[in-house]
Amino acid sequence: MDLPPGTIRIRIAGESAGEHYAYPADPNRMPIPLYGEQVLCFSQPDGKATQSGENKWYYSQVVNTHGNVNNAILPFLQDKGTVGGKYGANAIIKTSAGGSPEQLSFTEQDITFIQPFQGDVNLPDRFGSILRFSSTHAKGDLAPYLQKPFWDGAKKGDPFVSLTCGVKDARSGKSVDKYYAIENPEEDSSFIYLTSSQKIPKFKFAQDNVGVDVLKLSKYDKGQVIIGADRLVFNARKDELVLVSKKDVKIATPAWQADMDELFTQLEAWLLIHIDMAQGKMPYATPAGPTGPSLALPQLKKVHEAIKKMKQ
Repeated sequence: MDLPPGTIRIRIAGESAGEHYAYPADPNRMPIPLYGEQVLCFSQPDGKATQSGENKWYYSQVVNTHGNVNNAILPFLQDKGTVGGKYGANAIIKTSAGGSPEQLSFTEQDITFIQPFQGDVNLPDRFGSILRFSSTHAKGDLAPYLQKPFWDGAKKGDPFVSLTCGVKDARSGKSVDKYYAIENPEEDSSFIYLTSSQKIPKFKFAQDNVGVDVLKLSKYDKGQVIIGADRLVFNARKDELVLVSKKDVKIATPAWQADMDELFTQLEAWLLIHIDMAQGKMPYATPAGPTGPSLALPQLKKVHEAIKKMKQ
């Protein structure tokens, strides 16, 4: 039997006719349920039917039976007997009466719900990550929330989008005591923030000195993209990696901080001085007297030509 990706085996509550196959209702969204979870199912026409009136089952989402973000398993629901249908001893249905479902690869974890804010469209997963579509909230309106946003801004309703992998607060257990967790750019595994006018108060650069006139994220309130992780890899496999800036490019390491405009301006000035010296316009002072043109002149000019090509 041809079963498309995401197909699950279901039992219909109140029905004794056996088991059915159910297919993902949305081809672009595939929530993979666990064995023992309830899903919303509906019957619709089969796209491969050879005649009118042939339907098949589709499922749309997992039912939030426990208010638990990690799983919604009803451990004894699978004990119900079925009539008809010949199914092999597959791991996804293998269980004993009164026993817990034998999952293929899932391990239960204590994951805390991540704080939603009014108007949000959030997509949290089972494992403590979240895609959040949110906005700026006035500080005076936040008193009812257990956890406060990790961003703020001056204008209510301005859009804010964040994708966080591994929210530490959500994965640290004690979900019953905490009830809600919140993202933290200093502790979460990795993240991407898309802002419109928001500032990120709790954010520290990896280096103290990142360049001249660079506003901290706690002060910058215009649209920006913030990416954070222990390591960032940009890999252009077939073409250039292009970094273009209207103002400047800053690079900060433990030993160096460089503003690209200033770095190349000073490098060009240094080259011009040494070209003049090599040409004899600025003679080298030696015990034997001034020197003539230097043999290094051709190489210095070559480097200078390369720098000139870079100059805007």
